[in-house]
Amino acid sequence: MPLYHWNADNLELVPSTTFEKEQLMEQRDLQRMLRDKPDALEYRLFIVAEEYGNWQDSGRSIDLLALDNQNHLAVIELKRTQSGDHSELQAIRYAAMVSNMTLDQVIDAHHDYLAKRGIDEDARERVLRHLGAADESDTEIHTERPRIILASAGFSAELTTSVLWLRDGGMEISCVKLQLYNNVDGLLLDTSHVIPLPEASDYQVKMREKAESDRRQQRSRQSAMIPGADAFYDTIDQVGTDFKPMFEQIFEWAVSLEMENLADLETGGKSGGPRSTLRANLPDTKVYLTFTWRLQSTVRFDLNAKEIHARAPKAHARIEEILGTDIYNAEKWANLKSAPSTDLLAALTDAYREANGLPPATTPPLDTAPRTPAAAP
Repeated sequence: MPLYHWNADNLELVPSTTFEKEQLMEQRDLQRMLRDKPDALEYRLFIVAEEYGNWQDSGRSIDLLALDNQNHLAVIELKRTQSGDHSELQAIRYAAMVSNMTLDQVIDAHHDYLAKRGIDEDARERVLRHLGAADESDTEIHTERPRIILASAGFSAELTTSVLWLRDGGMEISCVKLQLYNNVDGLLLDTSHVIPLPEASDYQVKMREKAESDRRQQRSRQSAMIPGADAFYDTIDQVGTDFKPMFEQIFEWAVSLEMENLADLETGGKSGGPRSTLRANLPDTKVYLTFTWRLQSTVRFDLNAKEIHARAPKAHARIEEILGTDIYNAEKWANLKSAPSTDLLAALTDAYREANGLPPATTPPLDTAPRTPAAAP
């Protein structure tokens, strides 16, 4: 955006310039300036370390490591170029490397930073003062999902597309544009947030808060209806990010059976480690699909094939065709090696309806050959 002098009679354009034209370097000049005035990037940023790289088997280092106004760890990557030079990829690696930092490690890193700069101050006291705490027991820092701040003279379309996609996935990553102007009295630096726009940031936060509130309310309603649902949700919260959507989908499917009075759900933990079981039982007999998993170990999906064959023969034929007779044998349990597909869940819904004397909800034609489930997750 152009910058103008406000003169008595007119507006006089201040010419823009570049870091390259002014022979300004990233580390020697840009990093040094922003290190000493981090508010230029964001209000109340506290610089923890510069060129931080306290990890094994890597010679890479973070330009600036900071704590923000909400006590979140922030990785700051600086570029003087007009494209950003794929800084988002670097910053993601760095964020992962510091995602397990403790408060003591942050204080140690700040101690080394002060020593290198010859600043005779107590690192612990400075960090705690920023955090607004009297001692370590009175506060906590958030390092499990570090924020990322990319500051550059410009950003390529490829980079901004990647950043927007990462933000949609829940990553706190922002882009700050650095624009130099050649004023008669010297250089001027303008910093402006490109992603997210300041006016959009509050809206996005409110939308995420509303989504989280809706999710909590839904869980509360389901927990009130289904004994053991709280324990089941607690287990879902502990599984890896890749598994979580799958188990939430399975649970929602099972709840839909309960809401239609097609099944009585049973949930609960098991001995021998953190795991949980979900059973959707017919009201009068044990015809159920059981989901059982042990965290960081195995995931198992079992079908009571014999009972389904006896109580829902029409749906059983669809289930058999979906899974393949080598996997699904009506005389025994079927142990699936992967999560149930959408087709299988639809066929199982019809099995519960048939066993309850109701017509099928869906009867989609099968246009594929019998399928073998994929390898175990």
